[in-house]
Amino acid sequence: MSFHWLILLAAIAVELLATSALKAFVAGPVLVAVLPLVLIGLSFALLSVALRVIPMAVAYAVWEGLGIVGIALIGHAFFAEHLTLPRILALALIIGGIVLLERGVGHDADPAAPREDERRLV
Repeated sequence: MSFHWLILLAAIAVELLATSALKAFVAGPVLVAVLPLVLIGLSFALLSVALRVIPMAVAYAVWEGLGIVGIALIGHAFFAEHLTLPRILALALIIGGIVLLERGVGHDADPAAPREDERRLV
């Protein structure tokens, strides 16, 4: 796994922590409520590093999709939110969509071939 994919996974983990903090601190003091905002900013900063190498469509889909799946699991485990069969199927479809998107973006062309804008007309 490349460095940029690890950075993307870190961005997802920070996003999950930020979203969980929103739920946990909803009734907390205002100072504690600032923590999720800082974490979301850090998550976006990490995402921007991953975008230097990973195609935007893939990186954003993985970041958002795994964030949705992760927060659904965290909600179930820590906040007594229900995972019904339709919700589980929807989460499986999200994962399937991410896999299909990752397999289809950036794999059509030969990476060693020059891009259209790099070719010279003779």
